[in-house]
Amino acid sequence: MRPKIGLLALTATVTVLASFSSMAGANPASFLASRGGETLALSGAVDFRDQTLGTTLTECPQAGRIDRDPKPLDRRAKDEVERKSSGGNDRRLNQDYSCFPQDETSISINPATPRNIIAGANDYRLGTGSSGFYASTDNGNSWYDGIIPFPTTSARAADGNANGFLPSGGDPVTAYDRDGIAYYAQIAFNRYNDTNGVFVQRSTNGGFTWSRACVPINPPNTPANDDIASCGSLGDPRQPGDGVVQYDRDNDSSANSSVFFNDKEWMTTGPRPVGVAPTCFTAETKTPIAAGSAGCPNDAIGVDRIYVTWTRFARGGGDVFVNGNRINISYSDDRGHSWSPRKEISGSASFCVGTAGRCDFNQGSVPTVNPTTGHLWVAWLNGNTPDEDQYVVARSNDGGTTFTPPMYVAPVFDVNYPRSGVTRGDCTPRGQGFARQVLTNSCFRVNSYGNIVVDKRGGAFADDLYVVYDDNRNGTIKFSNVDVFMYKSTDGGGVTWLGPTRVNDDARTRPAGFNRDCGRDPQDITGDPNQCTVAPAGNDQWFPWVDISEDGDLNVVFHDRRLDTDSTASEWPTSRSRLGNYLTWFWGGGCRVARADSRDCVAPEATVMTQPTGPVDPGADPVPGQVQSVFPFRNYTVSDSPYNLDYSFRAGIFMGDYENIDIVGNDAAVSWTDARNGRSSGNQTSPNYQFGRNPSCEQSDAFFDRFSAKNGAGGADKASRSDEAYLVTPCPTDIKDKGNDGHHSGGGDD
Repeated sequence: MRPKIGLLALTATVTVLASFSSMAGANPASFLASRGGETLALSGAVDFRDQTLGTTLTECPQAGRIDRDPKPLDRRAKDEVERKSSGGNDRRLNQDYSCFPQDETSISINPATPRNIIAGANDYRLGTGSSGFYASTDNGNSWYDGIIPFPTTSARAADGNANGFLPSGGDPVTAYDRDGIAYYAQIAFNRYNDTNGVFVQRSTNGGFTWSRACVPINPPNTPANDDIASCGSLGDPRQPGDGVVQYDRDNDSSANSSVFFNDKEWMTTGPRPVGVAPTCFTAETKTPIAAGSAGCPNDAIGVDRIYVTWTRFARGGGDVFVNGNRINISYSDDRGHSWSPRKEISGSASFCVGTAGRCDFNQGSVPTVNPTTGHLWVAWLNGNTPDEDQYVVARSNDGGTTFTPPMYVAPVFDVNYPRSGVTRGDCTPRGQGFARQVLTNSCFRVNSYGNIVVDKRGGAFADDLYVVYDDNRNGTIKFSNVDVFMYKSTDGGGVTWLGPTRVNDDARTRPAGFNRDCGRDPQDITGDPNQCTVAPAGNDQWFPWVDISEDGDLNVVFHDRRLDTDSTASEWPTSRSRLGNYLTWFWGGGCRVARADSRDCVAPEATVMTQPTGPVDPGADPVPGQVQSVFPFRNYTVSDSPYNLDYSFRAGIFMGDYENIDIVGNDAAVSWTDARNGRSSGNQTSPNYQFGRNPSCEQSDAFFDRFSAKNGAGGADKASRSDEAYLVTPCPTDIKDKGNDGHHSGGGDD
């Protein structure tokens, strides 16, 4: 098995470090005793500084509020980029004025009230990675935003968390059930030790206020008056365990990977299959409780089952190939209050290279539920291969109790990405991690994760599946040419697949002399990129997501650089190696599946992918002789202006790991990471360079658009001369931090 360099990221939340001081528990009685019984009136800030109470409510009285936009003083003069970027109908989800980044987005439409939309993103406004939420009740014309409440944990240092909460979070996922209750999944963790977990919090008022996850921290024999353990005691109305999918305490008070790390979760909701009874679970032991029994009243049961899948990263210390990195699942029937014990589902297969065929090197899982049958599929990227990675899927027809072994979808050609520090030495000085996959002309990390969606129609369409992901099969380690591909299954179980179908329809050919594997050693990817003398004729498309309407309109959205064909200037000239392929727009592609069990939306050259009997090595040429002649997906632009991802975050090395689309009825809502508000990301040759790895003018935001799933969006469908302003946009001198004028030594993370 080849080394999997860059496949498994320990966290999707690239961070700005911040310290959080733990606060000792205030005990007024002990304090008075130490003062000889003297009666002192402690300030409320001191007396209640350790309280970490939550609430069982997500709606509360709001007398006195006047809903008007804030009007901060602003002495800036709007530059050309800001004036141009304000045109069109793109809307910014985050409403903060912090100039910190937001990235890695998720979005959901309320099926009960479609004008209500929620979204999430990694949100750094607090100075550390947190989980931002954004809510609208007017079809996305205006938004309210905030940070998801930090999960409550123990305040004992012996329990691996002296804060009493987990201050850092990310990997946002949003979803609704059919009753219109909103759910937000996230990972949350400490930075000074290994305590971490997966949590789901809910909102009953359309995403404006949220419950607070409540790790059970009152173990047996804990005194009833313990003022440190507050979850579910001392007047805290919450149910212990509320929203806790998985929680792992640190065991040695050090950030050394001594416990499992839970990462890259995804969530979906859907009906329980026929014959599957709803169940609650106890907080500490996760013992099942039948609905209608004590501790699981019938009115606590939700209309849908909520599923969360995630990767559980193995312990450090050299046993990574013993424990593996496996996909887990948990579910909730009581609106996210209690959760089933985690279950490993990545299993074994004849095509997985590993001990006893174990498929234990995984990341990027996504579940999907058929809304008519309740059948469940989970798809993910697997690396137990001789060479290229592979995409696999597993199915459950009993609500997640049992699963099929992994089933093969297709190879993922991701070995020959340009890689930081391996074939792209220019990315290392900018702070990119070793061997991270990157794109030509840029240093932000990318991946080949994708997603799966099941057809929402019943009858003959029931259990038809669609998978999308991107890879570099048409590029090289020097000149990336990443494309988006779709695979379709109509056999009712995900056993056979039709593909690939390239979704992006920009023109390209393979020039004479093009060699996909030029300079690549498939064992260690340390080949010489100078052997790649022929640049592929194409541009990069990445981070796809797919959804389908109830009428069969399949829509895929993705980042796209096709409109930049000739630019040469950039903020980081040391990273330039070819013309164009630099500025980015957000795009989509639409196609209607009108006939059941058909090749609708499938390229004529697509072949049938059957289950292999052993490990798959696809070889040097992805599909020998294939030249796609028909592009079933009509492409359209979503964003109304381009953006320069060198301005996104930390010298342009991170822009998130995924974007999102959700379709309800005929309405499509999309979200993406957009750096149009960023400026001068830190090139030291720039006169506006600011010391530090996160200059004040770097900024990315979460953007939104809404359009017809049938007709697609109508953004900027061609480049213009004014787009040149995005190539090198200086940080305005009138808002530059005073005292940060080049006379200080360079700084690192806070």
